[in-house]
Amino acid sequence: MAEPFLIGENMTGGYGPVDILHSCTIAVEPGEIAVIVGPNGAGKSTAMKAVFGMLTLRQGTVRLAGEDITGLTPQARVRKGMGFVPQTSNIFTSMTVEENLEMGAFIREDGQVAETMEQVYGLFPILREKRHQPAGQLSGGQRQQVAVGRALMTRPKVLMLDEPTAGVSPIVMDELFDRIIEIARTGISILMVEQNARQALEIAHKGYVLVQGANRYTDTGKALLADPDVRKSFLGG
Repeated sequence: MAEPFLIGENMTGGYGPVDILHSCTIAVEPGEIAVIVGPNGAGKSTAMKAVFGMLTLRQGTVRLAGEDITGLTPQARVRKGMGFVPQTSNIFTSMTVEENLEMGAFIREDGQVAETMEQVYGLFPILREKRHQPAGQLSGGQRQQVAVGRALMTRPKVLMLDEPTAGVSPIVMDELFDRIIEIARTGISILMVEQNARQALEIAHKGYVLVQGANRYTDTGKALLADPDVRKSFLGG
């Protein structure tokens, strides 16, 4: 079987002497949406941060397009094509929307930044409308669009989102998920951690249910939604 496009395999580690992840494996293919769900404290965000190089693994490897990137810094991973949107402090509030997007493109040397910005504005029309406003004046949902847009400005092959719908209304959540589906359709791999497990699994090609830093269930989003054990334990019945 061909190796997944991005894989964090048998990841064990944490932020100090205590391991949070225990032989955890997360993988995603191009154009696929993979969602990490599970109870609070299950190590969901830690698993994604491990894939992005934000914690030291005691065991396991991370490979992107067949290349071992386990030893690379997050900055080096961005250059390899990984975009990461943290849950908090993910925008520059005093800068305008457009300046935020330009900041996302700082690593690029290809002269097609304006083209990518047009694509971001096409995806998030409200950002075009508010492009000269300080990002700090936007609503929570609009700020998330800025954060995702900024990550897209690096032209990533993989986009990682840490609880993109935290604290937004159900309507805004649906809209963000629609945009995430659109982004995946362009061939970008999406890896996200989500508290809204049921809604996230509905749009996911693949779901990972983590419990205490280990894989408990891995299947398609549809299969996990239909699994009575998963529903009872993790989706509230």
